[in-house]
Amino acid sequence: MTITQRMMNEVAKSVEIAHLLSEMLSVYKVDMEVHVDINTQPCFKSHAALKDAIGYITGMGFVFKAKPDAFASTCCANKLVQ
Repeated sequence: MTITQRMMNEVAKSVEIAHLLSEMLSVYKVDMEVHVDINTQPCFKSHAALKDAIGYITGMGFVFKAKPDAFASTCCANKLVQ
């Protein structure tokens, strides 16, 4: 599996969860943010999936956040890798 495939698999799972939560959050007028473990700096391997992830997440109607602005992925992702 390439790095882009792995990143986009994670993005797809995140979007799936966002869909499950979005109806409840819309009741409280909270915009869903999808945080991804993709770095915005080209020197990192995960950057290869950045454009695809932005398009997918924003196309699904969610706010996109990537490292270093994505606190969920910046603080948690490396601790939850299986």
